[in-house]
Amino acid sequence: MSLNLRREIRKTCFLSPRLDFKLEEQVLERRFDPLTGFSTFIVKGRFHYVKRLFKTDLQLLEELAETSKLNCPFCPERVEHVTPKFPEEVVSSGRIRVGKCTAFPNLYAHSDCSVVVVLGPRHLVYPKELGADVLTEGFQAGLEALKAAYRADPKLAYGVITMNYLPSGGATILHPHMQALASNIPFNYQRILMLKSHDYYVQTSKNYWTQLIDYEKRAQERLIYEGKHLVWMTPFAPLRLFEVWGIFKEPLAPTELGLQHLIELANGLARVLAYYEDRGILSVNFALILSRFGEKQEYFNPQIRVCARFGLIQPFLNDFNALASILYESEAIEAPEDYALELKKYFH
Repeated sequence: MSLNLRREIRKTCFLSPRLDFKLEEQVLERRFDPLTGFSTFIVKGRFHYVKRLFKTDLQLLEELAETSKLNCPFCPERVEHVTPKFPEEVVSSGRIRVGKCTAFPNLYAHSDCSVVVVLGPRHLVYPKELGADVLTEGFQAGLEALKAAYRADPKLAYGVITMNYLPSGGATILHPHMQALASNIPFNYQRILMLKSHDYYVQTSKNYWTQLIDYEKRAQERLIYEGKHLVWMTPFAPLRLFEVWGIFKEPLAPTELGLQHLIELANGLARVLAYYEDRGILSVNFALILSRFGEKQEYFNPQIRVCARFGLIQPFLNDFNALASILYESEAIEAPEDYALELKKYFH
């Protein structure tokens, strides 16, 4: 078992109205993730066709912010009165506060442990404005909530920290926030990554993520930046639009993630968000995928996956279609090597 970056060249032909119904051939590249085997079609040049869909109507966004602020449960004048509290045996103070960020149980739970982390007092914050300081505090609060849940119930050993930004990215509340989630078994993709990483470790006696980092450092095609604790890169076969990965260089347990790790994570994430916004992309998702609480997994490194979503515009169109939602097949509208080059400028 080795790091095999497999790709196939595929072609499609049709009589095109753009060429007076003469034959047009389009070339696609199908890539396969070396760990999971999931495939992605790379369709270079397609971004120009869909880039209008990433734009957000700023007037529409401002109007939505103005109307939704009136009853926002996360704004400072309401958050203390209308949001839930943790049971005293989980968090004695009822809520977790780190700097400008506040964490509390989700009123509408998504898993056994379902926590909201409000990222500061402002109701509308653009991605660049979130800033590394607030993101660090948010990760601190989310991780503390997951630790508290695990202490209260050691079965809740599998945790993630996620974010949906803007309604087109899945946010039901506009006020910026993260979600810290944990359960007794891994979340589906978390489970796949852990199982495949374990298989690789058993068959090779090597950590797949360390091998991947070494490979990308040699290849210098998708590597964005190497810090003290994390390496930032674009994936060979992206599952989502403009996907970016930040991978910790060591197989750290969640309890080993200290402030220095979270500061570097937040700094890198802030740079990715700045890149998105400069490209006119405001709506994003990310997930920080942690290893299991309670034991060190030598085969799995914590990592963050970040991706772009279509913007908030009319007429509304979602980028998550049947190809992805049912067939688990992906399409990248720009080669990861190309946007990795652009991202490097934001890390130097």
